Amino acid sequence: MRFEWFVASRYLRSRRKQSFISIISFISIGGVALGVATVILVIAVLDGVEHGLRDRFLANEAHVVFRLHDHSFFGDYEKRIGQIASIDEVVATSPVILAQIAVFPEHSDTIQDVIYIKGIDPVQEDAVTGFSKLVSGSTDFQNSEYIETARLLRNETITGGIVLGERLAARLGIIKGDVLRLVVKLAKHPANENMLLPDLSNFVVIGFYESEMAVYDNNFGFIHIQDAQKLYHKKNRVNTIFIRLNDAELAPQIAREIEDTVRFTVLEGMPDARTWMEIQAPLFSALRLEKIATVIIEALIILVASFNIASTLIMTVMEKTKDVGTLRTLGTSRGNIMKIFMIQGSVIGILGTMLGTTLGLALCWLLSSNAVRPSYWYAFVLAAPILLQVLIATRHAMPRKGGWKFAAAVLWIIGIGFALYCVVRPISFAELGLSHIYQMNQMPIKINWFFVVFINVLSFLICWLATFYPAWQAANLKPVEALQHE
Repeated sequence: MRFEWFVASRYLRSRRKQSFISIISFISIGGVALGVATVILVIAVLDGVEHGLRDRFLANEAHVVFRLHDHSFFGDYEKRIGQIASIDEVVATSPVILAQIAVFPEHSDTIQDVIYIKGIDPVQEDAVTGFSKLVSGSTDFQNSEYIETARLLRNETITGGIVLGERLAARLGIIKGDVLRLVVKLAKHPANENMLLPDLSNFVVIGFYESEMAVYDNNFGFIHIQDAQKLYHKKNRVNTIFIRLNDAELAPQIAREIEDTVRFTVLEGMPDARTWMEIQAPLFSALRLEKIATVIIEALIILVASFNIASTLIMTVMEKTKDVGTLRTLGTSRGNIMKIFMIQGSVIGILGTMLGTTLGLALCWLLSSNAVRPSYWYAFVLAAPILLQVLIATRHAMPRKGGWKFAAAVLWIIGIGFALYCVVRPISFAELGLSHIYQMNQMPIKINWFFVVFINVLSFLICWLATFYPAWQAANLKPVEALQHE
């Protein structure tokens, strides 16, 4: 063992006269560990939320949405779809009529909500968004058994079937087979121009759409594209084309290519191709800003913990003034003295970083694992005796035998680890009533291994820099003055 490592390891060992300094050393290790564990956990949550939202958006949305700048209807859309399909990377397209409509159930005489109605071709929409996989019930908008039953039982015109977002249906108090009235527009009364009559269409609820995304499940209804064209009197016309690509990351490039390929006359308007990144830009920008702010805040936490390391080393230098003077008298160089105290501080930083990384990764695993856990009381009953035995062993046996120290450390790890395993469980947004905000039912966890390495390097670098001043102070002690001081 090198001389500097030998002396530094002796200074790190606990002695009775150095117990206060040892306590501060443990606090320093704990501070660094908590800072590292917190930043790993928080970034894993933010990454999990970002990737979860991204995957859900891409499962429910097109990669590129093509329309006119004023969102008006356009004809000859089959030709436009053919032009778009000829572009490399385009794998599927779907003509869509997308608009907002006021609705109310048959048992109500007032408008209950304003929702988005999406007129689709189920087969083409399936290729773009996987629509039918997210529907509980029928997707046959024109020949469903619910529609036939409604036509037999109700003395009113049924236009077709509608699939409602599950949460929207629950909010309106609707079940499968109920009739939902759509207010397409207000028309002038034939006998009195000052009066307006609602243009109503009746649709039978044939299924529920559940994507686990509140923006869809709360606000969307789906009908057949031919029924939507009848509602708006826009035969063979649509106002949107949804496009799916081989690679969603190529959306900006393909969107520009689509605008260049698909041309309209001056009277029709200018084409506008928007990517999923542009549509959801505010959300993902906010998440990135949160991650940056989190890294800065957690770096400050580690910086505060590094001040404890500097304080520990300063007090160690004061405690070891006589030792430093003796070593300098025996010919130890200033560089050797600096190395001794820098090694001591670096070991504290490394231990804290390793412990924090282990704790952070363990918490990430516990929060993402849906394994059945013992009850909290069961954990307390088993963990309490272990921790009590550790406390007794620590107070009475640790100062005497090194084997007890190792045994006590193992017992501490087992007790705390088991307690964490029982207590830390996945967080359900649905149970907390937050699923409509985060667009998912459970808090997702995604470990960013590059960031784990980065935060380890950053933590060690901060702790290492904190050792410079105390080590420099120790190296510049004059031997004669240090011995005279003692």
